[in-house]
Amino acid sequence: MKQVVVLTGRLYTGKSGLASLLEKEFAFEVFKVSRHLKNVSESQGERSNRAALQDLGMKLDSDTDGEWLSKTIKSHIDNAKNLRPLVIDSVVNRRQLEHLRKLDDLNVVHVHLYAGRVELKGRSNHQDPAGNQGDYFDLDNIKDEEDILYFKHDADVRINTSRTDELDTLVRVAGRLGLYSSPDIRCVDVLIGGQYGSEGKGHVAAYLAKDYDVLVRVGGPNAGHTVSSSSGLYTYHHLPSGSKDTRAKLLLGPGTTIYVKTLLQEIKDCGISPDRLFIDPQAMIIEDRDLESEQGLVGSIASTGRGSGAAQARRITGRHDSELRLAKDVPELRSFVGDEAPYRGSTLNQLELAYYQRKLILLEGTQGSGLSIFHGNYPYVTSRDTNVGGCLAEAGISPNRIRRTLMVVRPTPIRVGNPDGSNGETSGPLKHEVTFEEVSKAAGLDPMEVSGYERTSTTNRARRVGWFEWDQFRRACALNAPTDIVLTFADYIDESNRNARRFEQLTEDTIKFVEELERIAKAPVSLINTRFVRPEKGGIDLRTVIDRRNWNSFSKSEGP
Repeated sequence: MKQVVVLTGRLYTGKSGLASLLEKEFAFEVFKVSRHLKNVSESQGERSNRAALQDLGMKLDSDTDGEWLSKTIKSHIDNAKNLRPLVIDSVVNRRQLEHLRKLDDLNVVHVHLYAGRVELKGRSNHQDPAGNQGDYFDLDNIKDEEDILYFKHDADVRINTSRTDELDTLVRVAGRLGLYSSPDIRCVDVLIGGQYGSEGKGHVAAYLAKDYDVLVRVGGPNAGHTVSSSSGLYTYHHLPSGSKDTRAKLLLGPGTTIYVKTLLQEIKDCGISPDRLFIDPQAMIIEDRDLESEQGLVGSIASTGRGSGAAQARRITGRHDSELRLAKDVPELRSFVGDEAPYRGSTLNQLELAYYQRKLILLEGTQGSGLSIFHGNYPYVTSRDTNVGGCLAEAGISPNRIRRTLMVVRPTPIRVGNPDGSNGETSGPLKHEVTFEEVSKAAGLDPMEVSGYERTSTTNRARRVGWFEWDQFRRACALNAPTDIVLTFADYIDESNRNARRFEQLTEDTIKFVEELERIAKAPVSLINTRFVRPEKGGIDLRTVIDRRNWNSFSKSEGP
């Protein structure tokens, strides 16, 4: 049954503003009665000023007893090519409303707005000090107080707009229309790293992306996610992984840090249009001075030096800094952010609409649990909490919205820099550090090939490697309570795993490793990446993931 919102109220009570917000934030279609009358008048070669339109409306009411509007709406709905709910701006007398309520298969909700006469006079003078309506064609031929009394008693929602602004009015109307989703709608899956980063999250996120309507990325350009897909090899620093290969809505949350030049290049590379990408207006901008200030950390803790930490620090300490910029302050980003005040187009509003429409959302975390500024081995940490709680906070998502939490691990965790801090750089210790040559020989891989691949996505530095740290894995499980484990680099256990297409085709040692992960995590290993494809090798086979999920369809009652 199509939902139709009927607006009534005197001029300047806020009807058009409410209709506009319903369109913008909840995808309503607006049927503006004044615009329809204008089209009718002009098609007949008549005048289309405000007085003429009022006369035309009253004539149609007289000729049809007010039924002309309901017939027009019925025809409009029948011919519409969409299923969007409709808001009618606006009905001006009792008979129009009564005929609308008689239409079949419509859920009509009557919203009546009112305000004191002094308030309305003040709004009139403010909007048009000269008292000249010009091209403002909103009708106000409500001249019979009986109509006003009827609207007052008939209304399903009646709001005194003297006591609310347009956003308060919207919230109250949206609540009555049931436009806010129930807290038990769990439609967000979160992908996070369980070790020290470089677990292969980007490749996994890109694989999953096709199943989601909305992709959300947090963090900043200090994390690079390299993805192999049918479109080639690409490293994402800002955009969600797989953006090039899906049509999903893309969101960058308010906790994101953005280096504008890099982001604009990614947008260009991936062919992303403003209708797909939304950047929260409060996302923090990384300036060149932030990059410069982090150069000392490149040597001391093997930081990427991409300015995210320095920008976050300025955000905290520089709240009165006139030079501090957020995404809303950058002209080059305006088409992806919005230019209206207040900035109602926040990611929170985008997410609220997605919850209501029961869209599936994938939140892609960056870096790994062991690099959390709170829970990692300080000072060898990043500038944010990389666990599921931190990612949710950066995106503006309630924990109650989580459906699944996927934690990615690899059999051989990595760090960067020198293990002893020689040459002035190390990103921290590995408990069971070995060499890639040892890993390669144990798995039957080519050591030169593995060493060539194992370089960081952002700084192209050589990685260090170690055997699996079970204690660290359990700590990450305790912090994130994953519902699913994702195992990557299965070929680092045994080279023959590269040819596996099903779970039972993995080697016996690999299956034992998976079973032990499941015992310790108390969660299934739902995805297994058997190898990472390098397009330069030729003959690309993208079947690199053994998918053991049984939850890829949306279910309202399904929880984490």
